[in-house]
Amino acid sequence: MCYSINAITELNELAKLYKADQVPDDYKPTGKISGFAHPLLPVIAQDSPREIQLFRWGLIPAWAKEDKAAELANMTLNAREDSVFEKPSFRDSIGAQRCLLLVDGFYEWRHEGKAKIPYYLTLADGKPFSLGCIYSVWKGQPTFSIVTTKANPLMEYIHNTKKRMPLMLSHDEERRWLNPDLTKTEIKELMQPLDEEAMRAEVIA
Repeated sequence: MCYSINAITELNELAKLYKADQVPDDYKPTGKISGFAHPLLPVIAQDSPREIQLFRWGLIPAWAKEDKAAELANMTLNAREDSVFEKPSFRDSIGAQRCLLLVDGFYEWRHEGKAKIPYYLTLADGKPFSLGCIYSVWKGQPTFSIVTTKANPLMEYIHNTKKRMPLMLSHDEERRWLNPDLTKTEIKELMQPLDEEAMRAEVIA
């Protein structure tokens, strides 16, 4: 799963990396933040691939009733790759509303007895990268969920209870994820764990 990320790179740097020509002017990097805070985070959406926008973490489907919205947002921080095409909250988004969440890293915990050992995960090159996500617009506010996959061997060791990990996309896969012409089969082919050799993990205090 993925409930805590790190976002420290300024938008002007992200714009250069992702060749975006439009960025919001009212965003400050959040640093380490939990999805349960439902922050606004930098995203590139399928329908506007040259623009960085701010979407709220915790997908609320367009059909959600107001009295259920907050509960739904807590339940949709992640979307499993093996059920994303079936679950009512996600199935309308996976085909036509995919996006990239721009992050510097994420956090996960290894359980050893009663102890929880925190790890910080990044790409091996230390550069910002993308997590594959889906989104929906509820009452004018875009909201998103991070797609998760089965864990690679590194993440199996770290996330040793659920053995899951976020969909980390290589730079070659990022634009494919945004391609509106992908078939269901092609989308499923992209929802695979990143090679552990492309990752770096460190225990943090």
